[in-house]
Amino acid sequence: MIWIDIVNEANVRFWRRFLKKFRGQVFLTTRRKGSLVELLRAMIPIEAEVVGEWGASDYEKLISFAERVKELALLIADREVDLAVSKASVEQARVAFGLGIPYIAMNDNDIPPHTVTKLTFPLSTLSIVPECFSGPTYSETMRFRGLFEVSHVLDFMEDGEFVKSDLGLDEGDYIVVRYPPVASHYLKEGGPFESIVEKFLREKGIRAVKIMREGIIELPSGERVSASIDGISLISRSAGVISGGGTMAREAALLGVPSISLFPGEDPCVSKILLSEGLMRKVTDMKASDLPSVYDELRKEWESERLRERAREFLRGCEDPAEVLVRVIRSRS
Repeated sequence: MIWIDIVNEANVRFWRRFLKKFRGQVFLTTRRKGSLVELLRAMIPIEAEVVGEWGASDYEKLISFAERVKELALLIADREVDLAVSKASVEQARVAFGLGIPYIAMNDNDIPPHTVTKLTFPLSTLSIVPECFSGPTYSETMRFRGLFEVSHVLDFMEDGEFVKSDLGLDEGDYIVVRYPPVASHYLKEGGPFESIVEKFLREKGIRAVKIMREGIIELPSGERVSASIDGISLISRSAGVISGGGTMAREAALLGVPSISLFPGEDPCVSKILLSEGLMRKVTDMKASDLPSVYDELRKEWESERLRERAREFLRGCEDPAEVLVRVIRSRS
């Protein structure tokens, strides 16, 4: 049996695609984090066992880690698990190591200080990373062409809008604003993200759907709702994405939707690839005044379909990481 621990909303599409391709017994676990549990239940037909919760501050992360390791150990100890696999689950890494279960670790964030990879890769039997990954991997490593979001986009392109939105939004009538992951291990301060975006929205007169962290969405009317929305479905109907994070900006770029990163710091290698291809643009705090003109340039390419055509060409040169994982598991069974 394969044990999969799903710990972030951003990974749900990947695991949905993997589970459609993998033929074998699986056991899913997850944690309470924003809308993760609700999104899993909406998108994946296999019920996941909810164990523990996410912590925001460093102290809360430590306590949540300790409590979740104990709960997972008690849950897994009596099960016949042949292999554990996850993307960035530090708790699964520790439990698998402690119980002697082979463990496959996946990650694509090579921004120093490499906190999650330090806590997962050294305990792994195998690490799966993009070819561009520059961080330490410690164990046997499998590299693939492209990025993990390729699986998200391929899954969406095959099945279309899976989670329907009742937010009353017309296609192409809004942009998506994704707030920075300020409580993450690699970002403590979000910078002037909100003031830059608000100035841009006023100047351009564009409606925005603001996706906060932990499941809160602000509609163009200003109303805030708690909703489990499939982000890629929302992105596909939008006129662009401005993001202080990574996943949604990369998903937009791969869909051929105008994608602008305001991430306040060094970009991970997977974002750098899309920036170098011109599928995504970066605007720094120092050049915030460039945001309107950068968006206008991308929007022209989007309206002419050139952006979408270039995104499709890039996708054709990538591997599907969900299929890579399936092949790896088959080769070890």
